[in-house]
Amino acid sequence: MMQLQIAFTLSLLLTTKTDPNSEEIDKLIITNDIYPEEYSIYTSKYEIVNIIVPLNQLNYGDNPGSKYIFFFVEADQDEFGTIREKGLYIFKDGSPIKLLDNGRDVAAAADESNVAFIAAGDGLYLYNNEMVSLYKYDSISESLIGIAKPTQSDIIYILTEDKEVFIVSGIDDRKEKVKEIINAEQIILDYNNNLYYLDANTQVYLYDFLSVTKIEGLPDYAFSARLLKPPVTTQDFVPYVVDGELYCINAKGYAELFDKVEFADNGTPSAYAMEDGVVHYYAINKNIYEFDINDIMLKVF
Repeated sequence: MMQLQIAFTLSLLLTTKTDPNSEEIDKLIITNDIYPEEYSIYTSKYEIVNIIVPLNQLNYGDNPGSKYIFFFVEADQDEFGTIREKGLYIFKDGSPIKLLDNGRDVAAAADESNVAFIAAGDGLYLYNNEMVSLYKYDSISESLIGIAKPTQSDIIYILTEDKEVFIVSGIDDRKEKVKEIINAEQIILDYNNNLYYLDANTQVYLYDFLSVTKIEGLPDYAFSARLLKPPVTTQDFVPYVVDGELYCINAKGYAELFDKVEFADNGTPSAYAMEDGVVHYYAINKNIYEFDINDIMLKVF
């Protein structure tokens, strides 16, 4: 029961960015003990390095199944820290389906669309859920490591292995380099279509389609850093995990340390997905865990 209480608290804290019980919780230290085995829905031979939950009609449309659709990436890491992809999968109707050997990231706009876009080592793909099939964009052949899809727009942001960001037009597949963005290693969109990117020096910047702003209030250096897709229930910040600490970044260009949660070394997930707000996915020790806040609430209370 204690595991469920902590799991519920973690999910609620990360979703609302508030302390649900400030009198009892000073700081929640997340270790590997808080991931209940009963919430493990998938075990891999490799590490899970990315999880993406589409917030469009792939999950909220006429989906006959009761399970969420999500994408995940498996990878192996050598002694030098080099990551080698072992496959991009879709988890559909409770089972994994491999889509690509070299897939790295997935993006879907938070709107009424029913497609997803995949960044892969050999270019850009479009996912068709009805056929569970892929269409490759012939005009995009770069090795991609990241992708982001704005809402109510025909454009797609792609991040290449050369750390360059391009805007791809969905109408004619024409791409244009974003010259203002330099040395990017990860890109994330908020729900106002602001683009955040992490550079090679673990600093975060905001691109609003006009200019670049450096985010203030972050550590000068980090050993481990990752931007997270924000929960759809919160419109005003993007989570940023740096060396086990959680920061909340806003579009005004400032970061705030969220000191109610800290991840211990053995409790830091290899991948997170909290986009839905109610159902969260965490990968740790080659397992994917599904935390449904409503389900946990019934068991805890």
